[in-house]
Amino acid sequence: MASWVLSECGLRPLPRIRIYPKPRNALASNSTNNNVFKIRTLPGSKANSNSFGGSSFKVSTLSRDRNWGVLNVSAPLKVAITSEDDKDKETINGVEDDGEFDPAAPPPFKLADIRAAIPKHCWVKDPWRSMSYVVRDVVVVFGLAAVAAYFNNWVVWPLYWIAQGTMFWALFVLGHDCGHGSFSSNPALNSVVGHLLHSSILVPYHGWRISHRTHHQNHGHVENDESWHPVESSVF
Repeated sequence: MASWVLSECGLRPLPRIRIYPKPRNALASNSTNNNVFKIRTLPGSKANSNSFGGSSFKVSTLSRDRNWGVLNVSAPLKVAITSEDDKDKETINGVEDDGEFDPAAPPPFKLADIRAAIPKHCWVKDPWRSMSYVVRDVVVVFGLAAVAAYFNNWVVWPLYWIAQGTMFWALFVLGHDCGHGSFSSNPALNSVVGHLLHSSILVPYHGWRISHRTHHQNHGHVENDESWHPVESSVF
């Protein structure tokens, strides 16, 4: 079947090239052996040039059944050499990844990719659900205080401090969402709830909201970020 396809397309199979265990002098022009490599220079090239770039190789081979004649092979001008290390590297968004973390390299994704990966229902602002979290956390805060006051024991108070500190952090997170506007779509409701929650844990809501917005606008900036101040090298 393969022979019929080749004959119909006018193609001939490649000749069989014999490989000798030891190198022979294949560059001799007066060699009588047909199974050697001969170099044929292109027109306009120098005869004594040792460079093989752009030249063609004239290979005469001999098969057991049939002599297929002469095979002309064009040598490439440049040969791409790839090492084993280059094969292991992967390219992500135009950045080569060799398995090592580079903090200065851009991430292999964009902000739009993150937003597209978040389900659509997560972007819906439900004020009733948000207020349910406020009621739940406030009930837990008063419940912990009542339990600690009821037992009034030196073993209970350290546990109360840890638990109540965690719940105070939960109240701060709710006020944090009010400052970002993710608590609800009503700015007035966000301001009232955020002010009450942060005031209960002695955090100035509006001052923090303004400075926190500046922090996000200059996130990671060495000079303009108000919440992150890197230590200078002279301190170390």
